[in-house]
Amino acid sequence: MTCAVLTTPDQVQLSYYCHLVPGAKNAVLISSGRMEMAVKYAELCFELVQAGYSVFLLDHRGQGLSQRELSNPHKGYITDFKLYQADLAQFVGHVVMPSGHQRYIALGHSMGCAILAGYLQQYSHPFSAAIFASPMLGIYTGLVPARLAESIALAFGALNRAVTQEPWYFPGQSNYKEKAFNNNPLTGCAARYEWLLQRYREQPQAQLGGVTTRWVSAAIRAMRQLQLSAGHWRTPLLLLQAEADKVVSNHAQNLWYRQLPATLQHQLVRLPHARHEIFMETDDIRVQALNAINSFLATLPPQH
Repeated sequence: MTCAVLTTPDQVQLSYYCHLVPGAKNAVLISSGRMEMAVKYAELCFELVQAGYSVFLLDHRGQGLSQRELSNPHKGYITDFKLYQADLAQFVGHVVMPSGHQRYIALGHSMGCAILAGYLQQYSHPFSAAIFASPMLGIYTGLVPARLAESIALAFGALNRAVTQEPWYFPGQSNYKEKAFNNNPLTGCAARYEWLLQRYREQPQAQLGGVTTRWVSAAIRAMRQLQLSAGHWRTPLLLLQAEADKVVSNHAQNLWYRQLPATLQHQLVRLPHARHEIFMETDDIRVQALNAINSFLATLPPQH
């Protein structure tokens, strides 16, 4: 992968990566999840390149090696998901489309799907299809009803804004710290989990801590908007759902999916025992996911 920097209209420096495969007709854009940096997708990028796809990857503002906007670089912060979407639109327009491929596929994970979904609905774009892995269309709230949890979260955000301009960490959140593999909600694969921790040790500037009240409020607004606009979705879609997900809400995914237009090509594949990070999971789960992606892409009409 080659790395470069894109400067946004509001002067934020965004780090991005691409790998152009000579003669490739197809390209994949990866929209990463919260906290993530591009190198986390090294294994998936390698597989895509081996399969003949060019790959493009943007570190979203405020994470990875992209510029942080707060004095504490560990705080997960955004005022509005429209900023993420505008960044993605700039990346696609200035870097992805000039590469001149015949077909473009958008692949997102978690928060990256929420960003992608908003972008695909708000902007004209070159993408023939979208692949959503564990999409963040609602947060997992356990036994607490989602609406109640959201109302409390929004009220806490309003309190923060009333008291100070400095965004607080959401309760229970803190600066980056390593968490043990045991009982982690992300993956059942110890080797990949340890590999990822090692990447953050090597690049401490890519470390990101928990979310602020601003991020939570912006995420809730974005997810609600996506649910409201699901009936207008126009991009062929594959949704990969991790059945053991305890980070995002599978119920919210199902709700959104059921509202998609009946005439649109769309498919939902549930992965038994998979935790939130499908592409960091054990080999057997990853193989199921990759097979589902291959089968889905094979059904798309040929590009001329």
